Amino acid sequence: MKKKIGWSIFALILIAFTCLYAVVDKNHGIYDREIDSSEYISVELAKGDTLIQSFVSEEDFLDGINIKMSATGEPAEKEVSYMLKDNEGQEVASGKMSLEELKLGKYFALKFDRISGCKDQKYTLEFTVSQSMDEGTVIVYNVPGVQDDSEFTVRGEKIDGTLALRTITHRFDVETFIVTAIFAVYVILFIKWLGKVFK
Repeated sequence: MKKKIGWSIFALILIAFTCLYAVVDKNHGIYDREIDSSEYISVELAKGDTLIQSFVSEEDFLDGINIKMSATGEPAEKEVSYMLKDNEGQEVASGKMSLEELKLGKYFALKFDRISGCKDQKYTLEFTVSQSMDEGTVIVYNVPGVQDDSEFTVRGEKIDGTLALRTITHRFDVETFIVTAIFAVYVILFIKWLGKVFK
């Protein structure tokens, strides 16, 4: 009886841990995810340059945006500003961020207060290099192929492609939960098997 209670408590702790672990920043790419990253086209933005990308949200909540970025010169010397507008042109999020923590060629997160009621709604991101203390540039990436309900412009010129951008939603992810739970069960069964083998 005590053994069963012990296993039940262990199982509950394991489920609770797995649930906590499965609360993640869920990313959705607005671009064609089948295209290899080697085919992405780099787009350089100097101080004052602005890009505009429209997209439709797959999630009901938005907590931020990830943009694949790099830079020439010192990232710490650069600052970007952003503004997110809804389909009526109303500002729903904005901010400024230093690129000090930018990892070259990786996705850089622009976090903002949660926006609700986003699913299937169209949004427009305006992204500007607001400061560059050196002569370097900020580099973003154009993924070939224009997606439905999206438009990409740089310095007022329409681009044939889509910005390498992912929306961020902080939530419980079923897929992460299942994978983690399977891995945990596998480890437990493997340890039990080893225990029997070396008993």
